[in-house]
Amino acid sequence: MGTDPFYEKLQEISWRRKLSSAEERQLREWLAAHPEAQESFELEMGLTEALGKMPNVPVASNFTARVLQAVEREAMAEAGAQDSRWNAWRKLPRWLPKVASATVVVTAGLLAYLHNHNVEVTQQALVAQRIAGVLLPSPEILTNFDAIRIVSATPAPDEQLLALFQ
Repeated sequence: MGTDPFYEKLQEISWRRKLSSAEERQLREWLAAHPEAQESFELEMGLTEALGKMPNVPVASNFTARVLQAVEREAMAEAGAQDSRWNAWRKLPRWLPKVASATVVVTAGLLAYLHNHNVEVTQQALVAQRIAGVLLPSPEILTNFDAIRIVSATPAPDEQLLALFQ
């Protein structure tokens, strides 16, 4: 388990040299208290032993310089890849941003016009509804229409006769 500093210290020591008898005893006690780390430790010890059996290969005198050059080439290739993405945008026709901007402006204008038109139609419908409610008589008036027509068809009162009665 890589979280206990004591275990990590003993593990690093075992990579560099053989553990002393006191260190081995401490490690066995720690492993007894932490059985979940046993498999990981055995795997680590097997790997260390296998690496120890491998012969030392002489390293070229310019090994460090070659590694640094490889890192630099990789960094340059990554930067080049980013530049190529930017260059892809640059290869687009010059008129494309202008057309895109014009499309956005025309679309926004059309949407504003349609919204304004819908608001006006709604307002006109509300006005028409209010007018219809004021101008149209109720149906009850029409039920007595014959009586009203007869009353309005009678002749005008005789003024002379009214004057005599007074």
